[in-house]
Amino acid sequence: MSSAVLRSILAPALLIFFYVIYEMGIPRDLDSLLGFLMFLVLFFGMYFVFSIFGWFLFGFPAHWFITRYCNGSLIFYIFAAAIFTLALSCLLGVIQAALIYGVFALCQALLFKYFLYKQKHNKSLEARKLASDN
Repeated sequence: MSSAVLRSILAPALLIFFYVIYEMGIPRDLDSLLGFLMFLVLFFGMYFVFSIFGWFLFGFPAHWFITRYCNGSLIFYIFAAAIFTLALSCLLGVIQAALIYGVFALCQALLFKYFLYKQKHNKSLEARKLASDN
């Protein structure tokens, strides 16, 4: 499960990285390169900190509740991301910031569900293969 969380955090971060390169362009001199690297370090540092805190405060409890009481349905992950966005909108008072966090929370939740399903599916295939070999 931990690799599914890390992958779900990393994938949107890589999309952000490519978007930043697209918007800012490839740095052509040392000053631009250092500014670009400073931006990446600060942005990704805060992105990972917010993502980890978000998973501990909201993601893991929501995942536990969804798998326990809602049979792990994908629609409830989308619903949880919508609740997260609404709660942030009420707390922050800025709908744009809440939408940005909500979109990333939704992307991470859907990728988490995909990677978790993929891990479970691969384990069941390996178990079937071992059983058929014996």
